[in-house]
Amino acid sequence: MSALNVDIAILGGGCAGLSLAVRLAKSNLSVRVIEPRKEYVEDRTWSFWRTHSDPFEDCVRKEWTSWAVQGARGETIRKSSHMRYQTIASGVFYDKACDLIEKGSKTSLSLGVSANSVKRSGSGWRVDTSAGAVIARTVVDTRPPTRIPTYGQFFLGSEIKTERPVFNPDVVQLMQFRRSQSVGVDFVYILPFAKDRALVEVTSFAPQNPGRNVFNGWLDVEIEALNPGKTKTLRTEMGALPMEAGFFDPAPDGIIRMGLGSGAARPSTGYAFTRTQIQADQVARALIRGHVPNTVLDGPMNRFMDRVFLQVLAAAPEQGPALFEMLFRNAPSDRLERFLSGSSNFIDRLSVMTSLPPIPFLRAAVFPT
Repeated sequence: MSALNVDIAILGGGCAGLSLAVRLAKSNLSVRVIEPRKEYVEDRTWSFWRTHSDPFEDCVRKEWTSWAVQGARGETIRKSSHMRYQTIASGVFYDKACDLIEKGSKTSLSLGVSANSVKRSGSGWRVDTSAGAVIARTVVDTRPPTRIPTYGQFFLGSEIKTERPVFNPDVVQLMQFRRSQSVGVDFVYILPFAKDRALVEVTSFAPQNPGRNVFNGWLDVEIEALNPGKTKTLRTEMGALPMEAGFFDPAPDGIIRMGLGSGAARPSTGYAFTRTQIQADQVARALIRGHVPNTVLDGPMNRFMDRVFLQVLAAAPEQGPALFEMLFRNAPSDRLERFLSGSSNFIDRLSVMTSLPPIPFLRAAVFPT
């Protein structure tokens, strides 16, 4: 690949980069996705409440109408008559995205290629890669953020097959709170695919990553506590998501930042898939029209609410489980789930605000850190 000229160079072929390229595949724009991985493997699972349509709806592995939170006051199960908690396995997502990109007349994917430097070149950009130079009118950087956020979601999970039927396949265990393994809020997340198969994940909302050693020991304890009999580990995933209101990984002026480095993860929860799809819609629409994209997903009020909530969690992590329990116990059906997915509807926001004790949040609002 030498001195290739394209309209748009997308740096990074993860969820955000592929989602954008898929939307541009039917346009007249020439697009090249540059991804250092040599091949795609099933390395993660994206789960979310379905609130918007996207090109990957047929990639959903399973959906649920019930989800639970468990803490000191027992288990709270929420249900919905029309909202669905869905999960997409990355392998199916990658396959579909790559197929749609290949079918595009002017879209292409370069696997095993790393983007090194990005510099201005006339009215566009020169991207020096491990396979030669790419000259692009527009550069969209979807690579993982390099800036370390002040707070994050850190997790390690294994999809396991058990000898005994130990899971309830009808209810997602969103949060089973545990004694602190970190300096933050710690819980177990169980995504049940069948009575004998599930993704079991240990998670920390914290200012720093507890580390692989802590997570490995903790995950082993949780799986053993299920009394599963013999187990087979089918795959493992580990990750970190920024949880910071207004998080943005700086990029040179004129480069479009997208994905986790551009606030795609909801600051107060870490949910990112649906917001990534919304952001991809916004960016693709603008690029096709020749406009400068707006990548902002949250308005001032949502950013304020996320900042205050995260400040309370960071200042008093021991209160975190009780606060999440209150939210899931008190918020009206569907409104909390819409808010966690990124809703800016006034009634959704008001429902969340009135479901929580006012004093700690008023204190955080008046005395921000």
